[in-house]
Amino acid sequence: MEFLSSVGPFILAVIAVIINGVPQLLYAEARGFALKPAGFAYLVGAFGNLFSGSVTPISAQAETITVASIKKNLRNNTSSILLAALLMIVLGIFGGITKIADFAGVTILSGMMSGVGLILAGVSWDMFGQEKRTTAISIVSAIAAYAIFLNDPNKVVWTIFISVFISTADYLFLQKRRVTMSAVIEEGRDHLQMSNEWRFWKKEYWSDFKVIKPTINLAVVLGALSLVMLNIGANISFGAITASIAGMEQNFDHLSIINSLADFPSALFGGPPIEAIISGTAGAPWPVLCGIVFMFAMGILILVGLIGRLGKYLPAQSIAGFLLVIGFALTFAPNLSTVAQSEQPVSGYIALGVTAWSKNPFLGMVVGVLVRYFGSYIGLA
Repeated sequence: MEFLSSVGPFILAVIAVIINGVPQLLYAEARGFALKPAGFAYLVGAFGNLFSGSVTPISAQAETITVASIKKNLRNNTSSILLAALLMIVLGIFGGITKIADFAGVTILSGMMSGVGLILAGVSWDMFGQEKRTTAISIVSAIAAYAIFLNDPNKVVWTIFISVFISTADYLFLQKRRVTMSAVIEEGRDHLQMSNEWRFWKKEYWSDFKVIKPTINLAVVLGALSLVMLNIGANISFGAITASIAGMEQNFDHLSIINSLADFPSALFGGPPIEAIISGTAGAPWPVLCGIVFMFAMGILILVGLIGRLGKYLPAQSIAGFLLVIGFALTFAPNLSTVAQSEQPVSGYIALGVTAWSKNPFLGMVVGVLVRYFGSYIGLA
């Protein structure tokens, strides 16, 4: 009976996180990246977590996609992703990410994570400006679901599923609307002209996978360094949050290596970067397995073309409620409490403020460390 009672939340978690990823992938497509190659990245991530036991899955994230596509030049953008992946693999192999986390310390990491929580909550506010009704329904239903299932071990799963389901149902059946991709595609993006052929046994399908020859120049190097900084912050903060939801430990070096290896088959063919996420699979039964199944399913769905077709039925704002609950209740509040109870809270508060202001977790961590070591000279610590 216990097994059967766990299967339902397990499946719901997989479905909910897939739904969460679809708008992000469509955003990547609107920014000039190819969708199909991302399928390989998810499969690499699934195998990586299978062999390492990592609890944090990887998926498309709007902030990384934005940083990776600041310039409207696909070759430069994918080259930056590849160079950043190479640098992150070297750091991961030599234990650099874990050493950075240990050096920063619990107080500063908690402050940084609190800042990330505010960033996530802020995304919900941004979505409200884009689509008020869908966002409001998602937020209200998420808060209600979280309150109802507060003492349930699968409260995160139920929060995601209920809020996304209700807000999407309202959008599709009461408002009778569909998402129009042409309305969100940005002008001037160097899109890959890929066919609509999704039958992978056909020659036309594989003709879309053309290697984009990497290049090196100042723009590529600067773009790669920006991605490295962002990925270090994301892997530490998102990995720590996901692991804490699951009640497990996360090896940040393993996560960074998996994340970076996954970027290679995607970026080589013009696909988007994939990174660590705060995942609802962590709140499900068997969280490691749940993350693996999610990535396998996502990879297959992308490669067979279902994700592209789902896009018009899933408004991006349907995830606003989940982001608010994860951001405030599960990230900001508990980590702020940790900072407040520490011996040197000022460095944590500074890390929180800088992270939230700059929207760059790594920058928040760096400033927090500087305040810890030099703050006494200027009266901050």
